[in-house]
Amino acid sequence: MRRKGITLVELLVVIAIVALSAGGIFFAYRSLVRENIRQSLFAKNEQDVEVLLTSLRKDLQGIGFGVPVDRLNLGTPACNGLTAFAGSNAVVGIAFNCPSGGDELYFLNLATRSFRNSGCWWVRDGSGTLDTQGRRWTLEDCPNSPPAGERLLCLDVASKAVADCNLPNILIFTMGDRTSINDFAVRYYLSNTNLPKECAPGTFNLLKQVNGDAVAQPIASCVAVFRVRYFDGQSYNTTIGDINNLRAVRLCLLMQVGGRMDTQMDPPNGFEQCGNITINPEWRWYRWKLVEEDIPLRNTKR
Repeated sequence: MRRKGITLVELLVVIAIVALSAGGIFFAYRSLVRENIRQSLFAKNEQDVEVLLTSLRKDLQGIGFGVPVDRLNLGTPACNGLTAFAGSNAVVGIAFNCPSGGDELYFLNLATRSFRNSGCWWVRDGSGTLDTQGRRWTLEDCPNSPPAGERLLCLDVASKAVADCNLPNILIFTMGDRTSINDFAVRYYLSNTNLPKECAPGTFNLLKQVNGDAVAQPIASCVAVFRVRYFDGQSYNTTIGDINNLRAVRLCLLMQVGGRMDTQMDPPNGFEQCGNITINPEWRWYRWKLVEEDIPLRNTKR
């Protein structure tokens, strides 16, 4: 006799097959979404690294900008020693292996503060004619003459010594509302205070502290290593005898990009010029960006 329809057992088998197929599709879709989110986060953080490097380049390339000749010296700052460095006669110095978690970079740069005309300077030639140089930190054009109401620092073109702002052959720099060049001393350092929960264990925030400011500025989070070296054109060292031989500072950073992953991968274990890296086993669950770059210095020659 011919059977019509399907049995309950057959129906249950079909339902089971459909459920298994749907489950597989769901888990595959969820894995795909997770990977897309991870890749998006990775791409975003790669962009964040570039933004960070742009900011660092701006600050460090300006080391010595607007600094009188008697301050163009190498310093030997102590860790957490910004006030002492600001009161010294140095323009740049590195404190190595600090308790904060890495090296600390100290320097003077009259363009480091973000007031309106930061980065602007002028030249008065022998006939007294003014020529505008530089650009504002916002990339706008500078005014044609030093702005009224802002404090100025003027240097002799030849000697780089402090000079009368009304004399010919001088360089004119603006200091905004600040009265002392010491207020433009900067410290870059690591701190694990208020570290975001997404950061891998053993990482830090990179902070910028400007002398006279009550609060340090956060520059980047999830930084595992921050080291600095002097470059004299031939080698990279922790010391350098003569500031006139200083060509660049080398920045070495290991930065986390993206959140914790589902699979492990080995992080970089050393820099080309800044030494080896002690790897935290937990770092294998995170993706990392190794940054090693020379920042040329053009304003430190005496």
